[in-house]
Amino acid sequence: MKNYINYRKVSKPLKFENFTVEIGFGSGDYLIQLAKENRDETFFGIEKSWIPINKLLKKCERENLKNIFCTKLDAYWAFQFLFRDKSVKRIIINYPDPWFKESHKEKRLTTRENLYIYGKKLIHGGAIKIRTDDYLFLNFTLEECRILESFSWKIQTPQVERPLTKYEKKWISMGKTIWELILIKEREPKPMDTRKIREVTALFPVKVDIENLCIEEICHREFKIEESLYLKCFSAWKRDNDYALEALLSEKGYLQAFLVTIKKKDGYFIIDVSKFSEILKTEGIKKSLDFLAKILRKENQ
Repeated sequence: MKNYINYRKVSKPLKFENFTVEIGFGSGDYLIQLAKENRDETFFGIEKSWIPINKLLKKCERENLKNIFCTKLDAYWAFQFLFRDKSVKRIIINYPDPWFKESHKEKRLTTRENLYIYGKKLIHGGAIKIRTDDYLFLNFTLEECRILESFSWKIQTPQVERPLTKYEKKWISMGKTIWELILIKEREPKPMDTRKIREVTALFPVKVDIENLCIEEICHREFKIEESLYLKCFSAWKRDNDYALEALLSEKGYLQAFLVTIKKKDGYFIIDVSKFSEILKTEGIKKSLDFLAKILRKENQ
């Protein structure tokens, strides 16, 4: 298996056991050092940008590391889609964005919903290790943690040993205080409702029984298909009687950008996802195609 995991194409969940996950690995140096020192263990990195992903992949190739894997995805969905319950032994979160504004708290990596998902994936006795220089963030994490009634914890201001992140190297030289919070799973988290997305095996094209298409009715518009499912349509391109439409779908907060093709047949149109769009096949994608077909039928009656 290659170092990069394309979560849209692999069989899910992954079959890894007792492995370490780092959320937001940045330059990748911390993860690389761990993997070099523990070549018989498996490590998994999660990032939302291609820049750190590409840096990590180059370092893995240079160091000939076969025990690191990574994916480009929001951590919440990476844990939901890819990891089996009770399969992760350690989660590392080094200096996450504290999202200082009150209105941005839901973006923090240690909300109760995120901690619940992490807890479900951890083995009994598994740990979440969080380092931060923000004491308010530390307190927030503890408050969210207590709600789940799952973890014991300890807080320390460690004499940080290698491997170090680039921020630690700088802060240690400045004499800045660093807190390390270790959450240890003692029992299963208290049940709570979470966001879930269901994959489908195939997306069938949708037939629209109309002879003429008014594409302007869906371009540059936003639609609420149902609760927590929103579709935004952008520009469309036309070639002969066929169209390609830019679309962005938010499904319970999970975003997918793709091209919708609308192709003319004998007296009707076929709506589908372009073969050039790499998507996770979900119920939301299928519903969005059905919704567009409904709009086009209605506007052409």
